[in-house]
Amino acid sequence: MNPQGADLLAQLRDIHAAPAAPAWPPAPGWWALFAVLAFFLFLLARRGLRAWRRRRQRLRLLRWVDDIDAHIDPLTAPQAFLEAMNRVFKVVAIQAFPHQSCARLQGEEWAEFLQQSMCNMPDAEHLEILALGPYQPRPEFDPEAMSRLARRWILRHG
Repeated sequence: MNPQGADLLAQLRDIHAAPAAPAWPPAPGWWALFAVLAFFLFLLARRGLRAWRRRRQRLRLLRWVDDIDAHIDPLTAPQAFLEAMNRVFKVVAIQAFPHQSCARLQGEEWAEFLQQSMCNMPDAEHLEILALGPYQPRPEFDPEAMSRLARRWILRHG
């Protein structure tokens, strides 16, 4: 062997491992994954909050219908009962259909709008009484059907 080669071999060091990769900061791919995950968690939380608020609003409106049923007797005060039910329908319609100018509908137009919006619901023809019932001295209507329709309206659109 060559003396120069022996010197060169003596200068060689043993194989050593590379230093361990640091845990922080993570690689750019992990940052992108964290950002996407945070975005989806934000969307999920926002959707959950909206659903919770909608459910809370529906429960409030359903309690309102229960209060009307409990405190207004449709036999002794039918106009007050119909007026209160009409108010429930109107509040839900304004929230559910903000671009259709529901707030200014009255009489026959209002009753037609409600019937069209509730086209697949049975007993929707009972809503005709909302057009003129609050102004008649003795309107004839089915209060149970009206309450049932109000609850369905709230569950569908509220």
